[in-house]
Amino acid sequence: MSPRVFSEVLATAVVVIVLGFTTNVNAASVYDIPHLRREKVFMKAGANASLACPGVGEQSIVINLEWLCMRCGSSGVSEIKLVEFMGESTTVWEHRGRISLNQETFSLNLQPVLSQDSGEYVCLVNNRPTPEAIVKLVVQDVPPPPARPLITNFTSRSVYLSWAPPLDMQNGHILHYIISIRVGEDGGWDEDMSGIETSDNKTFYTVANLRPFTVYSFRIIAVNALGPSKPSKESFYMVTLREVPDGKPTITTAHNTSATSIHISWRPPTPDSIHGEFLGYRVAYRQRDRSSQPLKEIFIRDPNVNSFTIQNLDVYSQYLVSLQVFNPEGHGPSTTVLVMTDEGGEFYPNR
Repeated sequence: MSPRVFSEVLATAVVVIVLGFTTNVNAASVYDIPHLRREKVFMKAGANASLACPGVGEQSIVINLEWLCMRCGSSGVSEIKLVEFMGESTTVWEHRGRISLNQETFSLNLQPVLSQDSGEYVCLVNNRPTPEAIVKLVVQDVPPPPARPLITNFTSRSVYLSWAPPLDMQNGHILHYIISIRVGEDGGWDEDMSGIETSDNKTFYTVANLRPFTVYSFRIIAVNALGPSKPSKESFYMVTLREVPDGKPTITTAHNTSATSIHISWRPPTPDSIHGEFLGYRVAYRQRDRSSQPLKEIFIRDPNVNSFTIQNLDVYSQYLVSLQVFNPEGHGPSTTVLVMTDEGGEFYPNR
């Protein structure tokens, strides 16, 4: 046997004696040894990470080596073999192109590191049954999105929302939430993350200052120290309750058309001031100098009508004419004009 071959055999024998030799590695046994040292490494998602193999230094003789990850990602697999080194060859089993082995230091490189890389990493050298230490990698990232918000109560101008926090909280403490609001079924979401920012991380909130009888939907964004999550699924559509209208029509013309009739025309109020189903208009009138006289009413049950002629009035008399819109909740504020019928024939005041 040549001296070179003998020295290589001797070196191998020393490594086997010192480090031990086994062919059956049980991942569960790693966690059954209470005295194992644990090293914690914190990384921000998107950065490049390099995990040193515990116990391997410049003078170490490494014949074979495995990097394993315990409880990594959300796959539910307890052990994932990432990299295997066998003297002349290196095999990357998972995430090729992102994970590699440094051939000089035997450190595990993750470029870039992702939130699903969080877990406990084990470096097994020369078939040792247990590692020198466990490297716990904590990848900090923005949180996952919260659950879809639920609408549990609402009024004409407010909505009470509740939601579940993100399922995976390993990315850190939630500082607060952002509530994004969409108006209408075809409305857009604000892309600049504007919305209602809660003051804490409670998972309920009353959204106020909404418009009556309006379609809304909501999304929730969780925020931690690293930034905002992606938005949650949107809530189901809801419609706030009705209110009486607060808009009033604008009378554009009001004049007599005869000695016994008055014609008025108008523009309707803006749709967002109706606050319910627009049912039509109420015309009310009486003679100006007869305040004790009851108002006469005419209901125009067609919101598309924009003019009307009042008939059978007294000759040459002043009339107060009021116009209102109405919905199922009631009448809105009125617009009133003073109009006088024309002269004609003998004057017979209404008795």
